[in-house]
Formats: sequence, C-alpha cells, structure tokens
Amino acid sequence: YKEFVTISGYFEEEKGNNGTKTQVTNEAIHNYCHYGNTSEKGNCNNDYCKMASSGVIHLLKDLKNKYKLDYDKLADYAILWLIYKLKIKENNTVKKLSDFYDKYIETNKDYNNIINGDNMTYKKIIDKKKDLMDMDINEIFKLEAPFNILYYLYHEISDEKSFCTEYSNYANQFVQKFEDLNNDSNNIQDSSFSQILSTLLNDHNNLINKYCKESCSFSSISQFTPKKKPVESSEKGVEEISLPTPEATPSSSSILKTVIPVLSTFSVISLFLGVAYK
Repeated sequence: YKEFVTISGYFEEEKGNNGTKTQVTNEAIHNYCHYGNTSEKGNCNNDYCKMASSGVIHLLKDLKNKYKLDYDKLADYAILWLIYKLKIKENNTVKKLSDFYDKYIETNKDYNNIINGDNMTYKKIIDKKKDLMDMDINEIFKLEAPFNILYYLYHEISDEKSFCTEYSNYANQFVQKFEDLNNDSNNIQDSSFSQILSTLLNDHNNLINKYCKESCSFSSISQFTPKKKPVESSEKGVEEISLPTPEATPSSSSILKTVIPVLSTFSVISLFLGVAYK
C-alpha cells in the first residue's frame, strides 16, 4: 500500500478563504495528461480529475514494475485507488464511473500506451472492470470504506505491539465493513465487485498474518460467500431472475475524518508494506 500513499500525495485539495483548490506537490502527476491533438504529453492544468486519471497510470506502472502483479489484480487496485480519490474530493460530480471513464480515460492518449513491453494497454486493464462503469457511484463507494481502513493500517503499523494496542479498533471496523459487503446484493460470483472484495480480504489477511500471531484478539471474518449468478430461463415469456435493489451501507465519512487528516501530514513514506505480501 506504499504506492497508494505515495501517489495520493502527488496532489490534494486544500481549503482556503477563496474556496477549495487542488495543490500539486509532485510535478510527476502531469506526466500522463495527454489530451487533445497535441503530439506531446500535456499538463493536467490543476484539474483534479485529470490528475486522478494520470495517477491511475502512475499506480499501474509502479505496481507492475515492482511487484509483477497480474492484470486482474492491477485493475482491482486501480479502481480502489480511483474511487478513494473521488470519494474524498469535495463536491464530487461523478455519478457513475462511466462519466469519469468517458471524459478522463477514453480521451487520455496515454491510456493507449502498452504497459511493461507486452500487448496490454492501460486502457485494457481498466476495461477489465467494465461491469462497474454503469453502477451508481454510491454503490461502488461502498468498497472505499474497507480500502480506506487498510490504507491507513498499512501506513501506520510498524510492529505487532502497536497493531494490538493502538489499531485494533480499525481492524475490527474492517471486519464489520467487510461483513456488510459480503452480504451486499452486489457481491455476485465473478463480478468485479466480488473480485475487488476478495482482494481486500486477502490484503486484510496478509496484514493479520504478519502483525497478529497469537498475542492479539480481533473479530473474525466469516467465510467469503458471493451470491450465485442469476439464472436465465430458457422458456419464452419467463422473466430473468433479478436481484433486489441494493441498500446503501453506512457511509465511511466518519472513518475518513479520522484517517485522512493523519495521512495528509506525511510527505515521505518510509514503510515498505502491503503489496509485497500478496
């Protein structure tokens, strides 16, 4: 999770007397803002969403080069980081991921570049999660809550003692959020929602296995149980079985109020945690 924190720190929103402004702390965020008919890379022009689009490429490139992750896993992390940045943005106007995709990914020429010398482009990686694009953004934001907790824990924890004594409450919050999503109607076998939830569970387990041997006691997670896909009837006139309308889970705003102010104080991350344990 070191890369999530690092790239998130490249740009952020700051509130001032004249409203909220996007501040750039690392000019590298402009490296992948290639819009329009220009032949050279452009500039994000302090556009938060353009910088988020550029940040996704930064993240994919770093994770592939350093950890050799498969493309499905890369797609999971790209979506998780993107919804995290959209969730914390003030006055976010994105209603569906397709809104962001059409405006900031489809038109960004850097997404057509091949990653790591093979035939997979950055855009094709994102396309692995196409089934999320037309979902209500608030449904996808449900995944941000457990991700936010892991983002914080991987950043803060340095030893088993601190995990047990100082951060056990966050670990238990993750369990509660995960259980809510495990029972969510969006958690369907082979769906992108379910795949991302599985990735979060694995990251949680890696953290517990590293820092919580036998000396800590946390709430346990029940078995991961995605729902079976709806069955289509072969008989004419019989409607396809549909899922009930999803209900909103509790907002993660309370977690963000605790987590984000802490994270924003760090400009250099010395920990090398997270993805290496996958």
